[in-house]
Amino acid sequence: MLVLLVEDNRLLAKNIIHYLELNEIECDYAETLTQAEQLIFGLTFDAIILDLNLPDGDGITACKKWKDQCIISPIIMLTARSTLQDRLSGFEVGADDYLVKPFAMAELVARLRVVSQRRPSPKILTIGDLEFDFARHHVHRKGQLLLLSRTGWQILTLLARRSPETVEREEIERMLWPDSLPDSDSLRSHIHLLRKIVDKPFEQKLIHTIRGIGLCLKVVTDEA
Repeated sequence: MLVLLVEDNRLLAKNIIHYLELNEIECDYAETLTQAEQLIFGLTFDAIILDLNLPDGDGITACKKWKDQCIISPIIMLTARSTLQDRLSGFEVGADDYLVKPFAMAELVARLRVVSQRRPSPKILTIGDLEFDFARHHVHRKGQLLLLSRTGWQILTLLARRSPETVEREEIERMLWPDSLPDSDSLRSHIHLLRKIVDKPFEQKLIHTIRGIGLCLKVVTDEA
């Protein structure tokens, strides 16, 4: 099982990660929502443990946003907020479970095992004639399955979930290479290969370069 922990309390995070690893659960860690999105837009986690009070935003808002963007990973909200209305607010935006601090680590593990076994319903996102099935990791264009590399899938799904917004090149690079950035030609090569698969065999171009900024994935009716 691969889990993402989003928690700004480093001591608590360290204890959670250690306990999960003792139970053979691999855990990636993000201290902020920004760091979390760099991970979830490129990987599919078996579950996400999400604190509600984070330095750069609120977990309730983030949960709604991620569900709207077809993030299929089940989300367990982790918080000190214990009222019924707090719990209902979490469930209303798509949370799969809710655990109130302080909690027993064994209960967290049990809840993770339960939510990770739930079969996600198909999440389909359509942009023009491009169709994403996030549950199956499939992309079709005009009914044709596109054979993408792992990196190609990461880039394309990031663009899709942010469509029609422009995603900066630096953000794409941070998602692909969070520890050390390669030379500038690496991203250029991956984008070139992606365009050959997604755009070249078809009449209409969907991947667009916004000069000096980044890339976007959208339908443009008049490209003149």
